[in-house]
Amino acid sequence: NDRSADAMNQTRENPILQEPSDIDSLRLGVDKDEVRLTGSDDVRATAVALAGQARRTMLLHTFGLEARIYDRQPFVEAVSALVRRYPGACFDVLIQNVDRVVRDGHRLVELARRMGSSIQIRRCAQQYRGYSGTFLLVDNTGYLYRPLSSRYEGLASFNNAAEVARLGKYFREVWEHSDTDVELRRLYI
Repeated sequence: NDRSADAMNQTRENPILQEPSDIDSLRLGVDKDEVRLTGSDDVRATAVALAGQARRTMLLHTFGLEARIYDRQPFVEAVSALVRRYPGACFDVLIQNVDRVVRDGHRLVELARRMGSSIQIRRCAQQYRGYSGTFLLVDNTGYLYRPLSSRYEGLASFNNAAEVARLGKYFREVWEHSDTDVELRRLYI
């Protein structure tokens, strides 16, 4: 759906005020400043900081469940803590390309297998696989957004409900048209 993909690449309204070194001081639902992310270390630290503060939901739209970011122990532990500590909490993942995950394995897939319905992973429906970005949404408040999934550059905010709502609308549209991939389903067994 080209219109949805174009809408995802609109410019942001909040000024970029924080440096990535300040990530640990930002609080979900409090700090509105956007943070410019300029490398995999920034992206990984931001993903862990957001996930570590989650209390209800995390939604991840990703090209290939990038191991450099999401197959690391601190992120996996934050996801595990979310679904164990908070009744009704969930982590939903949309993945465009499952090949590497199936071939190499992934800690999040193993965690999803153990945690049941609290963590769901679906492969994006064919008509949505052209979307070039990746994003993580946390508690309808915080987000991490990379316009090109092949690059570790992007923006994040710990308190921007409007941007999260915009990205969340796209996520829900894709989620409704997607299903668990046959190859991923085999990994759950």
